[in-house]
Amino acid sequence: MNHILLKLAAAVAVVLLQTSIGFGCTCAPKRPVLDEFEWAGVVVIARVASVEKAEKKDRERYDYGVRSARLVIEKVYKGEAKVGQEIVFAQGDGANCLMRFSEEYIGRRALYYLGDVPPNDEPMVVSFCGRSGSVDTATEDLLYLDKLGQVRGKTRVSGKYAGGFYRRDLKVAGRKIRFVTDADSYETITDENGVFEIYGLPPGDYRLEPELQPGLTLDGAWLSLSGGANLDKSTDTYVAFTLKPKRHVSIELGFKFKDQK
Repeated sequence: MNHILLKLAAAVAVVLLQTSIGFGCTCAPKRPVLDEFEWAGVVVIARVASVEKAEKKDRERYDYGVRSARLVIEKVYKGEAKVGQEIVFAQGDGANCLMRFSEEYIGRRALYYLGDVPPNDEPMVVSFCGRSGSVDTATEDLLYLDKLGQVRGKTRVSGKYAGGFYRRDLKVAGRKIRFVTDADSYETITDENGVFEIYGLPPGDYRLEPELQPGLTLDGAWLSLSGGANLDKSTDTYVAFTLKPKRHVSIELGFKFKDQK
């Protein structure tokens, strides 16, 4: 079926075009939360406190005319950073996969996965290709990070009942998500944001079977899978994956009409 080819294409990369300068940034699929946490030297929630505008003669060189942004750390999950500490991010331009900041961002809070915070107020950079992003959209991450002490070392399958290209009238809250093996099945439900998670499943091969809204199927072109998903064995009604001991799998679901090619 055509959906297999679409799934493979979606898994290779997502190209984000930056039309203002004619170049693009290529992002690989996001890693599960555990993989991103282990990679990072510092994991924090920080608030944009201010931005530094470029001098008038240089403003065209910077997006929004901003040279850098100053953030204040509000919560630390990992690393040597401290609450109240200020960090400076250099301005990205989209094409280099780095986050951009504007005056409208002042006051916004985000979750950041970073390398070590440099000393002496030296500017650092953060990519929008990883799991760093607004607190409002980081529910899947925060559900794990906020109870890290209780769930560390357990298997986890998480993700989002997201919608994909079909979003109209899609009900994401309270949807059943089943995890099926040849011998057993397990179940959880999505929260108000469509996010789901389950801990402690035995390692092995699974099928994730989401509750499907009438008239819809899974859209392979939208599936975002990492940490053990098997695209070749997935269909338009379930996602196949392998769960390894003490590891995570992350699956973002998308949907389409049954007769949509």
